[in-house]
Amino acid sequence: MNRRTFIRQGVGAVTALAAGAPVIARAGAVRRPELRITRILIQNAPGRRLTPVAPNAYAAFRGYDVKEPVLRVFAGTLEGICHNPVKPELLQKLIGLDPFALFDWDGDRIKGPAEEHRQFLAELRGVDIALLDLVGRALRRPIAALLGKEVRREVKVYDSSLYMEDLLKPDERYGLAYIKGAAPHDPTEFVARKAMWVLEQPEGVRILKIKIGRAKWMKSFDEALERDIAVVKAVRSAVGKTITLFVDGNDGYSSRPLAAAEFALAVGDPKLYAMEEMFPEDKTAELREVKIRIRAAGLPTKLADGENHVGGIPEKYLSERWNGEKPLFDINQPDMNATGYLRLQSSAAASAKNGVTVAPHNFGSKLGLYAQVHLGLVTPNWEFCESDDSQFPAFDPRGVRIRKGVAQLSGEPGLGVRLREDALEKPSFTAEA
Repeated sequence: MNRRTFIRQGVGAVTALAAGAPVIARAGAVRRPELRITRILIQNAPGRRLTPVAPNAYAAFRGYDVKEPVLRVFAGTLEGICHNPVKPELLQKLIGLDPFALFDWDGDRIKGPAEEHRQFLAELRGVDIALLDLVGRALRRPIAALLGKEVRREVKVYDSSLYMEDLLKPDERYGLAYIKGAAPHDPTEFVARKAMWVLEQPEGVRILKIKIGRAKWMKSFDEALERDIAVVKAVRSAVGKTITLFVDGNDGYSSRPLAAAEFALAVGDPKLYAMEEMFPEDKTAELREVKIRIRAAGLPTKLADGENHVGGIPEKYLSERWNGEKPLFDINQPDMNATGYLRLQSSAAASAKNGVTVAPHNFGSKLGLYAQVHLGLVTPNWEFCESDDSQFPAFDPRGVRIRKGVAQLSGEPGLGVRLREDALEKPSFTAEA
């Protein structure tokens, strides 16, 4: 079963944090307008990446083109949107419901799901992003203001566009934005040059994630390991010491888990921030040994996982320790769009109790990025938001500003994203009252 199937099938109970003061000043009990959900649409937003998606540990070349499925939930002339995370037939049940009544309120803040709708919202998963967008627009308040107390004014954003560009075939290298002139002879330079190109983009990110785990694509695991090490060293040499790097193995070290420690020790970079999903999290003995080895070498590199599960790392693994006291995992990465706001708040609270931070997974989704920004402003144990170079003409994110590697809200209500109708495909699903 692959990760996408696993995420689609995972459901669970939803709880959420009772929070403090909101992002904007509280005004007492919220005055809720009369709303009923009258219409639901799903429409694809076609897009294109500025650079092609090269292979990663499990998937081959995927090119430039990308689509984001947009869920649109209407209450009269108001609408809320999100990346659609569920089968369309489940959405039909929303027609006629009052979106305010789906949630339990504490004044002008949402504490969690209303008890009578708890199971339904659990099944809807990330649809609560669109529902909170709708509610926020009705109240003329950003989603962050509905979720909790502001704990920071801005959130860091990292770029996850660095794949295995060294494995691109000659016909896949045509017109690469990051290669000017003759192609380099050293394959690692393809990734290093792309890293430099990413740093030059307008968002100004200073945190880069690099895909590793080439065993599927090379003659031997040892050859793949050698290339993984060489690529990370080449990127570090190109970008300098001040840029934060971390790596994502996409479970590519599953056949030889302890090679994750070999990789870290060979790279020898004390500023390698984290190793994500090197092999499945149920191999706790191997993970513990990896952590012992890298800490013994004086490396502070963190272990991250969780994108395969709705809600992130399961509790039985989240509570694992490697030395009797410190958590085995350092960063929990529930998928933003599959998990949604309420379950992610619950996951963040459980993570915090175990000394773990959160950094939601978000592949090829700009709506997921914008959703992350709101949650990151009110979540104490937040790390950063995931972005990439995908571009969607249908999205006008006037409520989110990304500059110098950090994102801020502009004060726009709801999610802060408007749609350009002419840039959307025809609806693939429609439900009406």
